[in-house]
Amino acid sequence: MAIQALISENALIRILVVADHVILRQGILVLLNKEDDFDVVGEAEDGKTALMLTTELKPHIVLVDTCLEIASGLGIAQQLLRSSPSTRIVLFAGSNDENLLFEALRIGVHGYLQKTLSIDDLRKALRAVQCGERVLGESQAVTQMATEFHRLTKEQNRLNRGLGAMEIKLLSFASKGYTNKEIGKQLFWSEIQVKRKMQEIYRKLQVTDRAQAVAEAMRQGLI
Repeated sequence: MAIQALISENALIRILVVADHVILRQGILVLLNKEDDFDVVGEAEDGKTALMLTTELKPHIVLVDTCLEIASGLGIAQQLLRSSPSTRIVLFAGSNDENLLFEALRIGVHGYLQKTLSIDDLRKALRAVQCGERVLGESQAVTQMATEFHRLTKEQNRLNRGLGAMEIKLLSFASKGYTNKEIGKQLFWSEIQVKRKMQEIYRKLQVTDRAQAVAEAMRQGLI
């Protein structure tokens, strides 16, 4: 029994909760502390207190509400990442704000969790963060990230090849089987203009004909 108690004590995940709503802070404290492996070591209602307590208490994880009234939860997370690089920072969000999600991932937070998570899922997510994983709490957030990653990859491939938006549009028409003449009608161009532009596209994609151009564009996720 003593050995089990020692293991449990050593395995405690120390949490600091940053939120300006007392009910939310204390609710998380009570729910997490019901488990043997969590210890909520402190609460903070603003950024200044969060920074001070993180330095003083050295929690493993700081759980930051994004919806703080006085300061930006994202801004506090960024300060904590700089001042306490060994501490894992997890944002707790109340909305599916795509821009906030991507900015959080950009600055390097260790978790981005929705307030709609069950307490069991919150505990699982925090345990995963403690084990070194980066966690997104909802499948929708994962989908958003994957969609944005695909968009950025597609855009980077386009830039790497030196292709403009109009050239991508031409490739899209070509992939649907449009002839140069039909593409010209869509764009109010002459057939000669379309032909010249397609030849530029072949050169940039390092191919010799329309079929190869379409295949290469699809391979790279450009269309």
